[in-house]
Amino acid sequence: MPTSDDAFVHRVAEAIASGVAVEAGDGSAAIDTDTQRLDALLRGGDSVSGWRLWTNSQCLVTTRRFAATPRFADAALASTRRGWPVFVRVSGGTTVVHRPGILNASYFEAWRGDGGEVTRRFRIFCEHLATSIRSVGVSTCLGHVDGSYCDGSLNLVSGGQKLAGTASLVRRRGDTIGLLSHASIGVTGQVAVDVEAIERFEAELGFQPSYSEDVHTTLEQRLMSAPARADP
Repeated sequence: MPTSDDAFVHRVAEAIASGVAVEAGDGSAAIDTDTQRLDALLRGGDSVSGWRLWTNSQCLVTTRRFAATPRFADAALASTRRGWPVFVRVSGGTTVVHRPGILNASYFEAWRGDGGEVTRRFRIFCEHLATSIRSVGVSTCLGHVDGSYCDGSLNLVSGGQKLAGTASLVRRRGDTIGLLSHASIGVTGQVAVDVEAIERFEAELGFQPSYSEDVHTTLEQRLMSAPARADP
C-alpha cells in the first residue's frame, strides 16, 4: 500500500497527465533517462512524444558549469557523506534537490522547423502544470521568486513561494527540433532540509549562496496553511 505521501504524489501526477504511471527512479540513471528519451525521439526510434512522470532517490542535481569548478570533487564527496549524492545534468541553472516527495514532470516533443517555437511551447508546458496544480486545490502562477535556489522566470509559485522550478533542453537533428520541458514539483517534505543541503554544497564549491527556506514551499504545506484562493 502506498504511504499518504505516495498517494498525494500520484494524485498530482494524475492531474498533470492522467493514466501516466509514476516511475520510481534511483540517482543518475533516472536523470539520464530524460536526455536518452529525447535523443531517441529525434532519431525516430521507440521513444514517443508525451509525458514522463518520475520520482528519484534523495540527491542533489547540479550543472556542468558547477561540475567544472576546482572544488567539485571534494564538495560532492562531502555532500554524499551527508546523505546527498551529487549528479550532473545537461540543462543550465544551479543546484536542485531530488527526493521522494518531489514529482518530476518531463514532457517530450519534436517538430520540423526552426527553434522559434521553443519559447511558446515551453510556456504552454508551464501553464499546463499551473492549471493542473490549481485543480488539486493550490493556487498557482508563474514567475520569479527572489531568494529561491535555481530561480527562473517560469517557476511555479503559490502565495509568493516557489513550488517548482522549470527548465528546458533543446536538441536538433537535421531539420527536426526536439524539446524536453521539465519541472521538479515539491509535493511533500521539508523544504528547510532541501535548502540547507544545497547551500552547504554550493558553499563548499566556493560560492556564497544565500537562499531562504521561507520562499520555498510544497503542495502539502500550501494545503495545510490556507484554503485555496482564486488568485495566487
